[in-house]
Amino acid sequence: MNKFKIVAYGFLSGYIYCFLTITLQAVFATLGYDISFISSLVFALLPYSFKFLWSGFADSVKKENIDYLISFFALLICLSFIVLIFFSKITMLIFMLMLFNIAFLGACFDILTDLNLIKNFSDEKRPFFLSYYIGGWRLSSIFAGGAVLFIFNNLFDKNIDFLFLFSSFIFFIFLNIFNFTTIKKFLAFILKNKLYFFLIIPCTSFLFILKTSFTNFKESLIIFLNLKEFYVYSLFYKLFDLTLSSFVVVFFIKELKLSIEFFGIINTIVPLLSILILSHLWKFTSKIFSLKEIMLYSLLIKSITIIIFMLLNFLSLNINLFLLIAFILNVFSSSFITYTYSNYIMQSVQGDNSSFKYSILSSLPMLFLVVSVPFSSILISKYNWNIFFFFILFLQIFSYLSINNIELKKNK
Repeated sequence: MNKFKIVAYGFLSGYIYCFLTITLQAVFATLGYDISFISSLVFALLPYSFKFLWSGFADSVKKENIDYLISFFALLICLSFIVLIFFSKITMLIFMLMLFNIAFLGACFDILTDLNLIKNFSDEKRPFFLSYYIGGWRLSSIFAGGAVLFIFNNLFDKNIDFLFLFSSFIFFIFLNIFNFTTIKKFLAFILKNKLYFFLIIPCTSFLFILKTSFTNFKESLIIFLNLKEFYVYSLFYKLFDLTLSSFVVVFFIKELKLSIEFFGIINTIVPLLSILILSHLWKFTSKIFSLKEIMLYSLLIKSITIIIFMLLNFLSLNINLFLLIAFILNVFSSSFITYTYSNYIMQSVQGDNSSFKYSILSSLPMLFLVVSVPFSSILISKYNWNIFFFFILFLQIFSYLSINNIELKKNK
């Protein structure tokens, strides 16, 4: 498998999520929208919370067709961004529905790229390629939180329609790169599976979810119940970090009064460094520490980061050096939390229905994010940011507890 393609899969997989959680948050914060509206964007992420309901469709995909179906969904996302430009002018409800549908297609893209890593790579090789995939995901975070914001502010004159068109163009470029040498086979695959085009329409997506969910309901329920030993870890290990990440952009821009340009710069440089360093740092740490120990140290660094955030807010410090240190700690600790989480879950779901199993476990924290984010928004609006950070530290206690009893394969 081409390493570039793995990085590209990670980039596109992460771009939709980062666009909804970083780009749009920064854009709406810059345009003066309040925190309650910005936090409501989390409901557009519901497909990521419930993607296990329809992830079973991926398990029936033949190995030789996975790449083609991934490209097909990239095409659907490309077209959906163009459709969003026209429908966003009607009402806010229609706008949210279209964002929801793009998130649905992004979740499908996630399911397929995860399936590619699970089915096409052994336990020994997967961590190596997973680092490329997560590297691509981090690149999308850099791009969505850095370059895209700079372009929006300076070249697009804060016109959100151009932002959607630009996002469509990104998927169009990668789509052509993926299928440049196999265009005839790809077009034949599209023709054979042309009904997928209807997924651009939100109501059709709902029907697809319902149909796929109930097709193998009994079998899916049995699989779901058999995964109970992983529930606590899957839910709590990453939930606090996802909740914190949902407000980091707003905290830096609205509370610490960072300009969108400066935020874009640090959100470009720091994650880029984490990508360049992460794989080498992982090789070094995995030789010295077990996966469980790496999880623990990642959580400790994140705890220190949260305390620094509290001090920055309490002392009203917006000195660039302190902000940069806090941002670096946050990005690197989140990178290790994501990497250890994905590596452990992928090791644990081998065999039949691997895509469905992985989607269930990876969806659990996203499911509870729908509760934790609105609750956090209330804490910030009615009280202050430090109360929110105390809540994150409280959630992190469960994260520490979740790694206590997990069983790990020997680190390679």
